[in-house]
Amino acid sequence: MFTVTIILGSVALIIVALAMGVVFLRQQDRAVRARALTRTGASIMAVFTVLAGLFVSGYALADPGGAGGIGLVLGWIIPLTILALLAWLRPAWAAPVLISLTAALILASIWFAVDSAPWRAFENQNGPFRAIAVLVLAFPGAVLGLKRTLAAAWLLVVLGMGPVLVSAMGSLAGVVSLSAISVIPLITGLLYLVAAAMVRNGPSPDQIRAAAA
Repeated sequence: MFTVTIILGSVALIIVALAMGVVFLRQQDRAVRARALTRTGASIMAVFTVLAGLFVSGYALADPGGAGGIGLVLGWIIPLTILALLAWLRPAWAAPVLISLTAALILASIWFAVDSAPWRAFENQNGPFRAIAVLVLAFPGAVLGLKRTLAAAWLLVVLGMGPVLVSAMGSLAGVVSLSAISVIPLITGLLYLVAAAMVRNGPSPDQIRAAAA
């Protein structure tokens, strides 16, 4: 999974570079450029979520398989879907919810770093909980970025870096799967930061009106 993610991350960066090259050549409006960058990041995150979801689901349906495997798959698909819908339909509500859940994941990663043995036993029995939690939060975060770009940007950057760095302080167990899931959310978050900076540093409405006069 880690190798696949690195390849996907490289492909994602190439796609971003090509897309932004075209947009920057054709568009001078910073808002249009920022919107294109945001949509590119969201699209990359969506494709990665589908691929990672198929990978995770395949493992769950193989082991433990049966009703248990289906239960594990539904256990992450349902909250991901609910959070994504909330981010799209009610971004003002979704932002604090996603921030709170991300904070809870960081606290869990601190717990893992301090006392990793119980966490290793839990994840050996139930799967890579922290990695799946990043995936469940990252896609709704990317959806939120279409409405609240700056808030989503920092959320995704924290999701992409926080659990990996904090968990690695205690034990490297599970860090490979966690870092594999975290690469694309981090890239998306950085793209959102650039997009937010473009809009923030663009000309004000008064400046636009003055230039047109």
